[in-house]
Order: sequence, then structure tokens, then C-alpha cells
Amino acid sequence: MTTTHASERMTRSRPKERKRMRKSLATLVPLLTVLALAVGACGGGNDNNNASGGNQKGGAAPNTGQTGKKGGTLTVLSLGDVDSLDPGYWYYQYDYMALGLPAQRELYSWKPQDNFVTPDIAVAAPQVSDGGKTLTIKIKPNIRYSPPLQNRMVKSADIKYAIERAFLPQVGNGYVGSYYTSIEGVKDYQDGKAKEISGIQTPDDTTLVLKLTAPSGVLATGVALALPATIPVPNDYAQKYDEAKQSTYGEHQVFTGPYMIPNDASGKLTGYTSGKNITLVRNPSWDAKTDFRPAYLDKVIFSGGNDITVGSRKILSGQSLLSGDFAAPPTTLLKQMVTQYKSQTSILPSQSIRFIALNTKVKPFDNINVRKAVGAVVNREALRTTRGGPAIGVVATHFIPPGMPGFDDAGGNAGPSGLDWNSKPAGDLQLAMNYMKKAGYSSGKYSGPPVLMVGDNQPPASKTGEALQAQLESLGFKLNYRQVQHPTMLSKFCGVPKAAVAICPNLGWGKDFFDSQSMIDPIFNGKNIAPVNNANYAQVDDPAFNKAMDSATQLTDAAERATAWADIDKQVTQGAYIIPWLWDNQVNFASKNVNGVVNKFNSSWDIAFTSLK
Repeated sequence: MTTTHASERMTRSRPKERKRMRKSLATLVPLLTVLALAVGACGGGNDNNNASGGNQKGGAAPNTGQTGKKGGTLTVLSLGDVDSLDPGYWYYQYDYMALGLPAQRELYSWKPQDNFVTPDIAVAAPQVSDGGKTLTIKIKPNIRYSPPLQNRMVKSADIKYAIERAFLPQVGNGYVGSYYTSIEGVKDYQDGKAKEISGIQTPDDTTLVLKLTAPSGVLATGVALALPATIPVPNDYAQKYDEAKQSTYGEHQVFTGPYMIPNDASGKLTGYTSGKNITLVRNPSWDAKTDFRPAYLDKVIFSGGNDITVGSRKILSGQSLLSGDFAAPPTTLLKQMVTQYKSQTSILPSQSIRFIALNTKVKPFDNINVRKAVGAVVNREALRTTRGGPAIGVVATHFIPPGMPGFDDAGGNAGPSGLDWNSKPAGDLQLAMNYMKKAGYSSGKYSGPPVLMVGDNQPPASKTGEALQAQLESLGFKLNYRQVQHPTMLSKFCGVPKAAVAICPNLGWGKDFFDSQSMIDPIFNGKNIAPVNNANYAQVDDPAFNKAMDSATQLTDAAERATAWADIDKQVTQGAYIIPWLWDNQVNFASKNVNGVVNKFNSSWDIAFTSLK
């Protein structure tokens, strides 16, 4: 839910950071601490998802948001903006926080404390038949759209169109290629041979049927149907906006959740200024009887363009303020937060990872020994320090993070055995030089032309990129290093294969749901390489590798799925396509008068459950 998710991708984390089936959680990982801060791991121990009762082990009970004071205006301070207004595009953490969870409804969604999906527009879990190849979903009959379509009810045909438009290049969706291609008729639709996806059927207004070519574990359980591609979109209203080279539906969207962005009579949004602010007000069409969200607040303002240090201090000392896409605050402030502002701060594991992508289509990173050399020279501990040190997370050694199925089988904390270049958390220049010699550089250092590296221009991510720059220069690399805003880094550079960016240092990925397919498949399956909004940053496209992932997606047994994805994770690590360096915690913080609630799904504040004291 690509973690981080929007200043630094987490989906969903993550990024999205970004995005989450929780079927088998057994692994608890002890986290390093700062100033004796004890953080309980997800899946066990203390799990206080609040910023008012403390987050230390043995502290107050988790804030579930089931009770709260109604009314008031909350302001969320952020560095940047959502990546897109279009729900068909949403895949990043801040997209979910600002719009996905509070303003729209999917077939299935996430209560803050749960690690499993809850029916939202759907009445119940999918009915599975035909050996797992037919899914029948009944939807609620009385959900209405926001103005100007306030008299129109959501129909199954609207969800059908929403899924179909997610395959359109002008929408730029980043995950349907991972989770939805087993639906019959997708290929013909993508190739322009069909005007609709034949496997998405709507026998009546409240029934949706998915016909699959093969069983799909993430569709059958409903977890992939909790992604924004199932947010209903009325065809007759949206189609004219989808005909443009880049869809403009997001600027005219209608809402189904408790909140909406104000609009004019034609439906054009008036409560949004790019890069500056998003205003959410109550959706007059929303019926609380059909929804599990309490929606306490009357109004929410998302304010972008803030300096992280100034903004963080303003939140902690002010009133009715919440952190948005700040990720980790500066180290000095973080230390203050876990002492002076402990009751206003939530630091929790996020089942997400931060990594460096090495583009295998750009020289010299088409050479595996060069990639291994980079893996050897990177000082992961130093990179972690740029984000706040041990309190911010555990040094990563492979892709599946702690708390996710398959973590132990993939290598646990130590990582896969036998990979010397992957076992040096402080880096090893001499070992790196040995791999450069194997790659054909006789001096042990890079001697080719400058390579392009594009990263974030805001701390702490900018500091991470600068630390990496120094480490790579010690190995002889000459870098053309560009620092840009995070959304630009993704939408214009690292997420666009034609940009031919060799190194992307500021990437993160968060679970789409608690199933490790959502960690591995979007990033490493060759079929997911897309001209825009591409998440396979290293452009890995190995037929045998792709086949193994495709086979794993069809497994429906939780233990078998965990083992299969762990084996694939080992292959990812062995290929050195990316350099993992942090399994990170999510830092969320709020003003003293805010009763903040964190949603496990997104590892960030859940606006629909948060209230003022």
C-alpha cells in the first residue's frame, strides 16, 4: 500500500506507503529502543493505537475509536499532497489516510484494530463456488452517492465499471495487474478486443459475480477487494472524464463515505488546491446505519507544504492538529517526543520496508555483481540513523517484514544464509570492491559514466539519499543526483521506466493486506511493469520467477502461501535487485486535545475514528 506509503511511499504501505489480510500472525520481533521506549510488536503484546494513552508496553488500552466526542474541525499537517484525486489510482499511504478511508467505501474495508477485512459495501464475505473460480458478492441496497448524484444508489454495475476503469492506462492503477488478472476476460479488455470484462457480471443491482480463470487466494478471502478499485464509480457520470488522455474523474468524483470534498453543482471539486490543501466536510448522503465508521469530526483540513520540523512542533504544542505524511520527524525531536510528548505519540511496527532500487535495465546494474557490490558497501545502520536511529525500526535483510506470513522462513532477522554481501549492516568496502572486480572493474571501483539517482528533497529522506551518495562514491560511483518532491520522484522518475533512473534511494513498501503476496508480487513480477505508476522499480522480469509468483497466487492454504512467498523472497534477495535497509515503525503524533486512532491496515491515523477531546 506502497508505506509509505505519501511523502515516502507506504501502502500500502506504505506506503501507501499504502495499504491487508491478516490471516497468520505469529512472529513477534523485539524492537530496539530509544530512551527506554518499549514498542509492542503487531500481532501480540501491547498494541496501543492511540496518541492519548501512551504507547509503552503495559500502558493504557488501545484506542479503538468506538467512543468519541462528536463535532469540531481537525487540521492535518503534511509535507506534500495526495498522489492523485482519482480512487482508481490510489495506492499510497497518504491517499488512503486523506481520502480512501474517510471519504469512500470499498466492497470490504478495515476497522482500526482488526487484521482482517470487514464487509463495507458488501453484505458478507464472497460466496466461493466452482472450485474457487466463482465468487458471488451481495452488496447493500441503500448506499447513496454524494451531490450532485445524491438521489442515485450504488449498484453492482458501478463496481464493475470501477474495476474495469482501473485497467485503463489513463487511470494509471498500480496493483490490478497483481490481484485482478485472474478474472475472465481481462486480457481481451486490456488488448482492446472487448468493451467490458466478461468475468465481472451483474445479474441484478445488488449482486456482483466474479468468474475467474484460476483460484485466487486474495480475491476469495476478500482482502484484494478492499482496495480502492472497488470504490463504486457510476459509468454514465464518469465515462466522459475517463476518455481524456489522463482521466479527470478524480477532480469530479462522487463520494460514498462519511466525508466528501466540497464541489459545485456540476460535481467539480472546489475544496481542493493542488499541493496546498484538501477540505473534507460531511457527506449529506451518508447513512450511518449502513456503515461501521463513527465519523465524529465535522470538518477535516489537510494542509500541505509544511516544513517537517516546524510542522511537528506546531502539532505537539498546538490544538486540533494531526501529523499527515511526515514519516519520521528529525532525530532530536523524536527523542523529545518519546519523553515530553509520549502521550501524544504513537510508534508502532508497520509491516513495511524501506529499500534502494537498482534498475536492472540501466547499466551497470544489469550486472548482478555490481548490484551485490552496492549491497555490500551500503551502511544500513548509517541510513537508519538519518531517520532517527533504532526507535524508527529494525535493519532489514530481506523483503518480507516482521509480522508478515513467511518472515521466518525467508530468513528472519538475519536474512537468507550464504549471502556475505547482505550480512554487513555497517557495510564492507573491501568486500564491495571484490564484487566490483568480479563485475569486470579491475581496480575494484566503478569507472564508467555518471549514473542517475533521483530521491526526495525533504528530510529525513533527503538525508538518507545524501548518506547513500557518500557510500556509493567510496566505491567510485559518480552520480547525477537529483532531489525532487516525493510525488514527483514517483510519478516522473522512479515510477516511469522511460526515465531510466538507475538508483532510487527513497522507496518504501507497505503491505496491501496481511498476506505476503502483497509485499512481493507488485514489486517483482514482470507482468506488473507499467509505463506510469510502475512499482516494479528494478524492472525485474524473469520468466521462471514470474511463474513461481503466479503459482503462489493460486494457493488458498495460509501455511502453503507463507512458505511459497518466503521461497520467492529468498530469490529476490539473492538477485540483489533491491537493497533492503529498514523494516520501519510508523511514527504518528497529534495535539494534546486530539483523540487519535491508528488503523493497522494503513499504519496511520484513521480520520473516520479520530475525534477531539
